[in-house]
Amino acid sequence: MSSIDSREDLDGLPRPVRILVYSLCASLVVFQVVTAGFGQLPPLSQRAVHVGLGLAVVFLGLSRLAGDGRAGTLRRCLDYLAAVLAVVTTVYIVTQEARITESFAVAASSPDLVLGVTLSVGLLVAAWRTTGMALPLLTIGMLLYTAFGERIPGYWGHTGFDFQYLVEHLYLGTEGIWGTVTGLSADLIAIFIIFGAFLLATGAAQTFMDLALLAAGRFPGGAAKVSTISSMMFGMLNGAAVANVATTGAFTIPTMKRLGYKPAFAGAVEATASSGGQITPPIMGAGAFVMAELLGVPYLDIVYAATIPAILFFVCVWMSIDVEARRENMRAVDDDLIPDARTVLAPMKVGPLLLTLAVVLGSMFSGNTPTLAAFYGICTNVGLYLLLGSWRTRAIKVRCLSLFNGAISAAFSITGILALLVTAQMALSLIGLTGVGIKLSELIISGGGGHLLASVLLSMVVALVLGMGMPTTAAYLVAAAVAAPALISLGIDPLVSHFVVFYSALLSALTPPVCTAVFTAAVIARTHWWPICVTSIRLALMKYFLPLFFVFRPAVLLQSDALEIGWSLFMGLVASFLMAVGGGRFYRRPVPWPLGVALVATAALVAADRWWIDVSALVLVGVIFLFNRRVFRAASGRAVATAHGSDSS
Repeated sequence: MSSIDSREDLDGLPRPVRILVYSLCASLVVFQVVTAGFGQLPPLSQRAVHVGLGLAVVFLGLSRLAGDGRAGTLRRCLDYLAAVLAVVTTVYIVTQEARITESFAVAASSPDLVLGVTLSVGLLVAAWRTTGMALPLLTIGMLLYTAFGERIPGYWGHTGFDFQYLVEHLYLGTEGIWGTVTGLSADLIAIFIIFGAFLLATGAAQTFMDLALLAAGRFPGGAAKVSTISSMMFGMLNGAAVANVATTGAFTIPTMKRLGYKPAFAGAVEATASSGGQITPPIMGAGAFVMAELLGVPYLDIVYAATIPAILFFVCVWMSIDVEARRENMRAVDDDLIPDARTVLAPMKVGPLLLTLAVVLGSMFSGNTPTLAAFYGICTNVGLYLLLGSWRTRAIKVRCLSLFNGAISAAFSITGILALLVTAQMALSLIGLTGVGIKLSELIISGGGGHLLASVLLSMVVALVLGMGMPTTAAYLVAAAVAAPALISLGIDPLVSHFVVFYSALLSALTPPVCTAVFTAAVIARTHWWPICVTSIRLALMKYFLPLFFVFRPAVLLQSDALEIGWSLFMGLVASFLMAVGGGRFYRRPVPWPLGVALVATAALVAADRWWIDVSALVLVGVIFLFNRRVFRAASGRAVATAHGSDSS
């Protein structure tokens, strides 16, 4: 994968091309901010400008990898040509919007066919080169199935679609390339990426890290807990596990290793925590916005429902780290690395960040759209950053440069996910057009044999497999098109069904054989990926079982009355404790492996919402506490007796 991550990535470009890339990046950010605050263009125009600017940046940035010699020159020219064609094919949509939207059915002309094929190929190439082969291969497979599926006999065949209709569907309408997911990217996801980039550019990154150090640095395993908190905070903003590992892991993993933590454990903590950022309210990354759009519910409904699952996940991770830290006698963070509380919590330090987040949340809670709330947040953050500081010319220039770098970083982040989202939209539109999604859903139901648990487990496996090798949002989108309808047809609430699919698809970042977050952590930790993968799964045990909680104990998604919600939260915390102790096989002293397995199994069964299982889990917790208390007292008594014996002698 070769997306642009920083300005340094463009150093190999000729100066005129580099200036052009910066200009396009700035134009993209300005376009997104202005339309977010002052009204968006008509849907097709908004999406076409977004895609055109983004793809131009992608291909111009990719030209830096062309190499030298005649072959390198040819590749570079092809990238420049691709950037020009991206602009041409999208500008054409802007000029033809009236014809496309005002006609009941638009017959594709020769220019439409040429430009439609050109844009489709360009999107596949851009997605392949920036995010890997998984999604482009799936989309190519769907294109072939759409074109030649009529030749397949029996159940998996379809009536067939000719070439002209296929291009019309993809290029000349709001169901193909310009569909819902592209709209989300252009209307909502981009502005929140910009919001996050400006937060980091104005100092939020260091504030997040300082707050995490203050909160957890002095605990046993403090560096691992700092990694968990900081990765959670960063993950809320970028919504991508791999990007989060690469960003925060570059600091946290070496710090943990320096304090004596095993490389595999250091990498596993970072990979696990980073995979949890996009499930953590109030800003959950792009996936949550997509879910709200697919369900047709307000974004805040998703935020509310996600609160308890996020708590249970991170409590389990925190307890698992604590178990590991006490078993291995891990050190806390050195005092000289922990910042002074008065400095970190000073109004001028933490105040702008808290005020910005308060404006965003207050705006959403008051009924404004998330897009407008993000616009207000950007204005607040940038305004405070410019006003609160020295007014000397040099200081003002430094702040303006930071904002410019933030804008460029935001554009790079947008273009890093844009081709993937639009390609996912292509695949989803073809899944709907051919009806293959319905057939796969029926296959899941029949495979489950009519049993709810079997069907849910099969849906989880399908979502996990479909998500392998894909970033979070794409993984959820593809899985939701297949698995969510199957669950809904079994009588499961749509919100619950989508949360099951969402969490199951996210597991692909940690689950072999294609566990992208683990691979990234292994590179930074400089160790083999398999031990990191095994430890990550153990730390994230609760996430693997939460989909079952959603189905059989929907109160954790606030789908019940207050008493049931409170009790389910309490039992979820009990299950988290049992999973941490059972997975780590330690609580003040080693836990035998049969007992560890029993603890994890009991914790998983808590999802069933049966009173006798809840009682059994509580009894197990009591046994663990009482047994270890007796052992601790006995050990203390022996130590005292030994000390008295030494004094007497």
